[in-house]
Amino acid sequence: MRIPINIDIEYTAKAIVGIASPVLGVVTSFQEQVEWHLRIASLLVGLAVGILSVVAMVRKMRRR
Repeated sequence: MRIPINIDIEYTAKAIVGIASPVLGVVTSFQEQVEWHLRIASLLVGLAVGILSVVAMVRKMRRR
């Protein structure tokens, strides 16, 4: 038989806020660095998608 799980909503909400507040403070203080990394990451993802698209088109053209 399963043991019933009692979740204290108030305690859980306080825990989430307690964890999220410092994380948000760190992210805010390092906003420029985080933005730079996100831009580079999105550029790399875009390049990877473009390369995979070209490879797929070349393979499709070779089959014909």
